Amino acid sequence: MGVRFEEVYQRQKNAVYGYLSYMTKDKDTAEDLAQETFLKVYLGLKGFKEECSEKTWCLTIARNTFLSFARKKQPVLLEEADMERLEAGYESGPEEKLLEEEKAKLIREVLSSLNADDRTIILLRDYEKMAYADIARVTGLSETVVKVRLHRARLKYRSRYEQRGGDSCGM
Repeated sequence: MGVRFEEVYQRQKNAVYGYLSYMTKDKDTAEDLAQETFLKVYLGLKGFKEECSEKTWCLTIARNTFLSFARKKQPVLLEEADMERLEAGYESGPEEKLLEEEKAKLIREVLSSLNADDRTIILLRDYEKMAYADIARVTGLSETVVKVRLHRARLKYRSRYEQRGGDSCGM
């Protein structure tokens, strides 16, 4: 087999948890779904054929786990998502920090206002930096459909961001 669960977990835990945090908008729910995801990864590790990257495989399982959860219980989407990636960076003064926090909050709100499919595609491409082919594997769509949906999702995002008072470069 060669690949050990602990190694996969250490490499993929942030991507899986980050994705689930955005999708559920609830830290506790994201943690529960991440645990469920990694249980499925553990149980399926022997069958992992490496036809796609380990990250793609784990995020596919995370997406399916989220969709199963969403079908059972329509979650209220996050008010407080983990935005450490956005808020991390240079040390700034209090005014700049406040402006950055407001911008981060607006970005979270706009992302949360998108439907789950649009949010998934944006998160996988723009935050996880996944290739179109990998996003296609995760979502079960063709690369062409992924590109079209990503374009449309970005347009929706940009429009909503600007409607809520954000500048034109909010993503």
